[in-house]
Amino acid sequence: MSFSYSYLPFATMGSGSLHAMTIFEAKYKDNMTREEAVNLCIEAISAGIYHDLGSGSHVDYCVITKDKSEMFRNAVTNDKLHD
Repeated sequence: MSFSYSYLPFATMGSGSLHAMTIFEAKYKDNMTREEAVNLCIEAISAGIYHDLGSGSHVDYCVITKDKSEMFRNAVTNDKLHD
């Protein structure tokens, strides 16, 4: 049995993940504010949606902290996706 392990401060999954990953690789930085991190995630998800027809048509995201998790559904809808 063999496996590989690598550490990254972010991960992407799903059909639009390659496009989302390019955004993270280009724009991620350590010690981002919550607002910066949310905006980066929205940009990455939007890139996945734009470049992959199977990725849906709106942005949902979840903010997880040590105290709680918050889910944001339809944070960006299709009509506002590429403004």
